[in-house]
Parts: sequence; structure tokens; C-alpha cells
Amino acid sequence: MSAPFRVLLYYLYRPIDKPADFASRQRELCQDLGLHGRIIVAGEGINGTVSGESAATGQYIEKMQADSFTTGMVFKVDPAHGHTFKDLSVKVRPEIVTLQLDNEEDIDPIASTGRRLAPADFYAAMKQEGALVLDGRNKYESDLGHFKDAVCPDVENFRDFPEWIRKNLSHAKERPIMTYCTGGIRCEKLSGFLLREGFK
Repeated sequence: MSAPFRVLLYYLYRPIDKPADFASRQRELCQDLGLHGRIIVAGEGINGTVSGESAATGQYIEKMQADSFTTGMVFKVDPAHGHTFKDLSVKVRPEIVTLQLDNEEDIDPIASTGRRLAPADFYAAMKQEGALVLDGRNKYESDLGHFKDAVCPDVENFRDFPEWIRKNLSHAKERPIMTYCTGGIRCEKLSGFLLREGFK
């Protein structure tokens, strides 16, 4: 028996010329389908988590895949017994995940990011000599659970990672590094930042 509701988690790094217009269309689509959740739109792309009746979430996925801009976007889908959000929030922000590099050009994951690994390859890479597994989440999240022997930065926000890395990981630039996070979105920028800082 299928669940009456579903939760969708998704993101896409792709340049958006008019974020406010795009956000307005997203708000209208979600309202029409009765979806609740949080969507962030920026010039660099879209990041969202929405909940709704299973049929409505299916229609949302279909419409997003039918749009030439968002076609191919990956959705993580979880069953639910009801809405996981009280209402709908669609906001335009400078970034869809905030790294907030001061006086530096932001990381563009389309141009520079780490290599994605399948789970089996990630597991094999963890066993390499000198391998370092870096948790790309904040301290609250890593305290709830993390990979064995992972390096878990003592940071409260994603934007704190650049300073933490420069202070604590400069000695590891030649080591194989694997990053992980909740949905993948932070790892795309985090690994791009590591490459910019000279990590191999």
C-alpha cells in the first residue's frame, strides 16, 4: 500500500536569469498542487524540499521534468503520512546554499566540483591509505551520526567551512578526501572550494 503523502528533496545548479520570476512560477505551481515546503531560488539554481499528496508530488515531478530548464533534475522521494511542513515558503536568495565567501567569487559547481562516487566506490576510497572523510554538515547534524573516523568540523553553519578548512586542513592537501552531506548540495560547493584551495 502506497503512502498517502510524499516528501521531495531536490536541487539543481543551473544559472537562472530572472530568479524572482522563476520563484513566482514555483510558488504558483506549488499552490496549485497543494504542496507545502521550502524552496530557495538564486541566480545559481534551485534548492527545495516539499511535501504533498502522492499524486500531487508526482505531478510536480512531471512538470519539472517536462520543463527544459529543470529536466533531468534528481528527486529524492520519501513516503509520509501527512504534510511535513505547515505552509509554503519560496524565497529568492543570493545562493541556494550559503557559503558566503567574503570578497571572493562564489564557487560555481558547474565549473568546478569534486568527482561523484557511487556508494561502493566511496567505500573503497575510504580504505585508501591516508584517506580523509570530511563531514560537510554542521555540528548539530554530525553529532546525530556520522561515518566512522570522519572529520566533523565544529561549525554551526555551512558558511563557516572555509575558515575552518584553512585553519585545520591545510596539512592534508595531498591526501585523498571524500566529502559527504545530507542531499549532495553542500558537497558540490565544498569540494569545489577544496579544489580552489589547492587540495588534490
